[in-house]
Amino acid sequence: MSTIDLKNKIIDKLNTIEDATFLESVLLYLEKAKTISKTSNLSEIQIDELNKRSADYLAGKAKTTSWEEIKLAIK
Repeated sequence: MSTIDLKNKIIDKLNTIEDATFLESVLLYLEKAKTISKTSNLSEIQIDELNKRSADYLAGKAKTTSWEEIKLAIK
């Protein structure tokens, strides 16, 4: 599939989504991917994993632990 075809397919899919939180996650992913790819020594696999984790966090799908929870767990 060509780059233009991929871009058009992505745009078509995004145009059907009404969830603002999800769209914000996608936008953040794209902005970070552009910044990271220009300034990082990370591999593409590492960048993809970081972007996935970021999107999961923004979508509320990530398991996170606060510093207070960690301090209680180690007591």
